[in-house]
Amino acid sequence: MELKEIKDQIFYIEDTTNIGLVELGNEFLLIDAGIDKDKGKKIKKIFEEKGIKPKYLILTHHHADHTGGARFLKDYFGITAISSKLEKIFIENPILEPIYLSLGSSPNKNFLSKWIRSSEVEIDVEAENLNQDSFKNLKILNLSGHSIGMIGISLENVVFSSDAFFSKEVLEKYIIPYFHDLEQFENSMKSLISMDYEYILPSHGVLYTKSEGDKIIKHNLKHVEEIKDKILDMISVPRTVEEIFKELQITLHDPVVYTLIESSIRAILNYFINRDEANQFVEKEKLLYKRK
Repeated sequence: MELKEIKDQIFYIEDTTNIGLVELGNEFLLIDAGIDKDKGKKIKKIFEEKGIKPKYLILTHHHADHTGGARFLKDYFGITAISSKLEKIFIENPILEPIYLSLGSSPNKNFLSKWIRSSEVEIDVEAENLNQDSFKNLKILNLSGHSIGMIGISLENVVFSSDAFFSKEVLEKYIIPYFHDLEQFENSMKSLISMDYEYILPSHGVLYTKSEGDKIIKHNLKHVEEIKDKILDMISVPRTVEEIFKELQITLHDPVVYTLIESSIRAILNYFINRDEANQFVEKEKLLYKRK
């Protein structure tokens, strides 16, 4: 882990989940907190070596790799924690994530690890109610889609885009990226392309310039469109989710990753149903999907 400067007063810690840091006058704002207490301790060490004491922490969304270190950092530095109103519910009640990934049932132990169930963190301020006088030139971006109420941050032509898009490597590895709402996921990416920024930093990947960022975001949009077309073509005849998964030739051995991708397939199917392009019905004890 290393603290890197993007431009004057704007930094990030390069890691598997990038951590943003912004200097606001004499105060520091942290963006996300890593996956667990151990990661939080490493972040603390970097800050103490640099004489940095963060006052605020924005959690872009509730997924464990963004929130797991938050409770430790909040307690240690006395940080004010901020999230969107919708994400607050899940951040303060982290058992909800494994429950909804288990389709409402009591989750098994695979979904109770630090990779899914984060540590509980109390949110002090909802992003929608931020006093802009304390955060001059900082804009909260609605980037919902990957998660129910995910936000990003824009400051001095630098965008912290959280999980609004993914690298080519991630798309090639998992075929379907994880998203909660397909239409919102696409709209969030389109909104980033429309922005006039100098640099953009996703949570997973490298720092991009505007031209580089727009290129990878357009690649994400094209990739998702191709997956949508494949699935819509598949359900020209009735299919179960499991049959769609198999036809996409996605080879996985981890139950959690399988469930995440299965959830994205369901999000695509729900997108078609809500647009009256497909039906959902039960036949011979199977839940089926078919294109209209």
